[in-house]
Amino acid sequence: MSLIISDTQYIEGLDVYEVSINDLPNIDYTSINYEKKNDLQYFCNNKEVIEQIKDYFTNDIIKSKINEAFDIDFVIQKNLPNFELIPHFDNNDMLGVILINLVNSNTSTEFYNNQNIKIGQAPTDVNKGIMYLNNFDFKHGYKNNTNNNRYIAICMIYKK
Repeated sequence: MSLIISDTQYIEGLDVYEVSINDLPNIDYTSINYEKKNDLQYFCNNKEVIEQIKDYFTNDIIKSKINEAFDIDFVIQKNLPNFELIPHFDNNDMLGVILINLVNSNTSTEFYNNQNIKIGQAPTDVNKGIMYLNNFDFKHGYKNNTNNNRYIAICMIYKK
């Protein structure tokens, strides 16, 4: 069981890498329990499911891209149609983020240059995703402009 982080930049010149998990557990992510955070965003509260997925995000794999001490926080989210995060930079305590699609999705995280022009989009296929390192070369954002819920695993990597 492993997370694979590509050595090749997903968007040329930026610290953005495609990731995948080929042996993701066979869980119906659409029917597990989620707790409402706001009108369009929910977090999984099933500890057993969270632990199964979290085990993929090992420090040894993440250390291949991050050279300083870090802690991770992990969540599984359900984003309803029209959920939106405007393009933004993460705060200085954030070193990076890994996102994995838990179901096929027609939408995903988008990347923008500093003039807010879209320069790329993360994969939308199940078991695929993106790792991006926090810096000020690009912004990221998301809008679920489909009629379907988006289900993703998110590993947030913070400075220790």
